[in-house]
Order: sequence, then structure tokens, then C-alpha cells
Amino acid sequence: MEKKFRIFYTTSHNIIDAEEIANHLLKSSKAICVNIFENVKSFYLEDKKIKSQKEAVLFIKTLKKKNEIERFIKEIHKYDTPIIVEIKTGEPNKDYLDWFLNE
Repeated sequence: MEKKFRIFYTTSHNIIDAEEIANHLLKSSKAICVNIFENVKSFYLEDKKIKSQKEAVLFIKTLKKKNEIERFIKEIHKYDTPIIVEIKTGEPNKDYLDWFLNE
């Protein structure tokens, strides 16, 4: 089986929830690294009104396929409908990829 470096994007309500998701992903070996950006202001439409709130953004670095990551996140996420998207990317630099593949 070929190992493929993947990055997934999702958001959460706050830093506490984001850290909980990250810890679950790492402890279950679903991810090798998770970056969290807190206090990201999101704007969205709901009931035809513009709303905004602060969220935390997670970038999940993994070798797992989308269906596995999506299923896992949906089980633990507090949003009814979280966004879970794979970011299509090339391979990272060789040193990082070597470390990543050996974890």
C-alpha cells in the first residue's frame, strides 16, 4: 500500500474543542501532526442573515484516506455539520516527508 501525505481542514467552536479533536486524532493514530489556529473570525449565512463567530481552524496531517478521517471527526465533533475537506497538495520537502513516513 502506497503511503500518501494528506492535509485535511476543519473548524471547531473554540480552542478547547480543537485541542480535544487534535488529541483524539493523535492518540488514535489517525494523524501525525495537527496545526491549530485560534481566534479565526468566520462569516456565514444562516437563515438569510450574515452572522459571524470566532472559531479555531485545524490542519490535520495524515496518511489516512478522506473517508476514514471524515468518519472519525464526525463521531467526535460538536458541530452538527462540520466542514471536513482534503486540501490537495504536492509532497512536502523530503526531510519532513521522511520524518512523517517514519512516525
